[in-house]
Amino acid sequence: MSKELIEELEVVYTEQKRLDELEDLLRTMRSIAIEAMTCKDERRAQLQEQFQDLQARVICLEAKKREPFRQRTTN
Repeated sequence: MSKELIEELEVVYTEQKRLDELEDLLRTMRSIAIEAMTCKDERRAQLQEQFQDLQARVICLEAKKREPFRQRTTN
């Protein structure tokens, strides 16, 4: 039984790390969006590219979350 608890804690720990990374990405995206509202076109294009890169990382993190965490929590 304690082995199962340790495995569950590892799953929760891994999920917490993923969520922390996701939170950092979203904060950065928010900052980029705020800056893009007031900057010139050239800078806005650079920010758009950065934003899209971060958006791709968010999608990747979201995909990581879905299956392993659900499988472990539904058992």
